[in-house]
Amino acid sequence: MVPGSDPVASWSTVTEPVLVVGRGARANAINTDACTKAGIRLVHRRSGGGPVLWDAGLLALDVVLPAEHPLADRDVTRAYAWIGAALAQAVRALGIPATSIPLPDARAAQARTDPASLLAARACFGGISPFEVVGPDGGKLVGLSQVRRHEGTIFQCGIALEFDAATLARLLAVDPADAAALTDALGARARGLRASRPELTNRTVIAAVEDALVDQLDIGMSPGHLTAPEAARQDALALTLTAP
Repeated sequence: MVPGSDPVASWSTVTEPVLVVGRGARANAINTDACTKAGIRLVHRRSGGGPVLWDAGLLALDVVLPAEHPLADRDVTRAYAWIGAALAQAVRALGIPATSIPLPDARAAQARTDPASLLAARACFGGISPFEVVGPDGGKLVGLSQVRRHEGTIFQCGIALEFDAATLARLLAVDPADAAALTDALGARARGLRASRPELTNRTVIAAVEDALVDQLDIGMSPGHLTAPEAARQDALALTLTAP
């Protein structure tokens, strides 16, 4: 991208499950033996945050902005506000009460030191960050992260249609005595949209999110596909992100 380029909203799903590990993750945070036995590869992402089980139940949206775009607020935390609001509006339009969690509420959640909260915080969907989307019971529905480079900014959104707490817990390194508690802690803190609306499809969710972005930002959207050079670059980059 160059300054003034049109922003891009890019949707992704996976053909096989992977465990996506954020930039700052500790190597000993992952149960690599469990990943191997389950046939789940590790994939590294360039943004921060805890591990994410990216399976068929997770729909991903990347919003890519050129340098100096007004939505890429210089305040890295505040920059999430607009996309959190749009995603919460989309979830409500799907018939599920949802809110984008305010900064003070997120900070209070991050400050909890009870054993269940500390266990759950080992994974992205076990914790709460500012402006992420939660349901009426406080269960996390959408996780957010971002990547900033000289050329622009990427906002990464993980929308959970289904959340497999048990599998995710098995892939994390934890004392065997805490394994069941970790599964329970993750299950209590994250939700899939289909827990409330089993009939939801990826296409239905995509349409709701795009409608909300158009409404919130007063923009137009047009469909597109990766160009041949972009597809080739994507294939090459994928090889650098996957761990042995």
